[in-house]
Amino acid sequence: MSINFTHFDESSAKILTLLAQNFPKPTEVGFQNLYPDDEGDENKRAIHIGTLAFLRHDDFIAHEVGSAASFILTAKGLELFNENISEHIQMRLNY
Repeated sequence: MSINFTHFDESSAKILTLLAQNFPKPTEVGFQNLYPDDEGDENKRAIHIGTLAFLRHDDFIAHEVGSAASFILTAKGLELFNENISEHIQMRLNY
């Protein structure tokens, strides 16, 4: 069996890129934030929700407690952008 990642790829790229651009600020990644012109597309909405669930479950993103739709990148999520947050922080602490 072959799994088609096309829809996941589109949604995950939008979510992760937006969070990286706003790191470390918690950012809303609700469906309407990323797909304002596709509000009625229930299939795309379901893919978006599933992608968020996968990214959260596998610790690429963390849910911000104050808002249902706000997330931040985790250390694992930052690694997708070739960033090592532990090394970054350690360098700042060794002044």
